[in-house]
Amino acid sequence: MHAAASAIVAHGDTVRTSLGSITVPTNVSRITGVWCYALGGPGATTLENVTGIFDLVSESLPLQPMQLPLEGIICLTSTSGVFSPRVWPVNIVNVAGAVITCYVTLDMAQTVAGTCRWGLIYA
Repeated sequence: MHAAASAIVAHGDTVRTSLGSITVPTNVSRITGVWCYALGGPGATTLENVTGIFDLVSESLPLQPMQLPLEGIICLTSTSGVFSPRVWPVNIVNVAGAVITCYVTLDMAQTVAGTCRWGLIYA
């Protein structure tokens, strides 16, 4: 098993926002898991919980449309959040060299500059 992760990217609240692309290595035969998380930042309201969805798009791979839920962004105090990404099992084959882009949309507007990251697990 191997994995790849994106850079940390500012999310666009309720606007569908690209989190960037990952190019699958040419020696990979299948993607077995995907994950995405969002974090609040300083200034987030205590005990404010936010969720959203993420979806994957590829022009080089015939992905079926899918939208997966994000884990909730749970702010415990005004400056910290809980990090608990969920890995969604998938079986996407013939992926060698594919470029996959992740998009995220949150369920409510944020007053802070929150961030997201996403990744792939592959064999």
